[in-house]
Amino acid sequence: MVMGLYESFLYSFLATIAFAVLFQAPKRTLIISGVIGAIGWVVFVYLRQYLEYNSFHANFLATVALALISELSARMFKQPATVFLIPGIIPLVPGLGMYQGMKQIIEKSYDNGVTTLLTAGTDSAAIALGIMVIASIFRVIKISATKNFWTK
Repeated sequence: MVMGLYESFLYSFLATIAFAVLFQAPKRTLIISGVIGAIGWVVFVYLRQYLEYNSFHANFLATVALALISELSARMFKQPATVFLIPGIIPLVPGLGMYQGMKQIIEKSYDNGVTTLLTAGTDSAAIALGIMVIASIFRVIKISATKNFWTK
């Protein structure tokens, strides 16, 4: 059964809020964290199912979207970006792939297990890369704004 985009949005919204509560995020940030996580997941699902991107590219672009929104929300709500980013990436984390890969290896299906684990690893790398790119861009902007302020 393939889930539609609206259902994907709803379930990832609820999952992100649950993890934000688990990580003790401030109450006033819960809804926006949920929206950020849901947007990231819907971008991933749309790219993966409708545009048929591979999982690395879909994870990277979804992470870029949610990291960008997290950085902007951090400035709007005067909170660290991680308050929005960490719960937001939870729906993208390839936990099922890691589990299935280890299960296949334990069941002596080594080729399938290694392939599944490599896919999960590259998906994890795509998530880390997306966060790093956006965080670096915002850091450069912040440093250049501070530098321009002091040189005037």
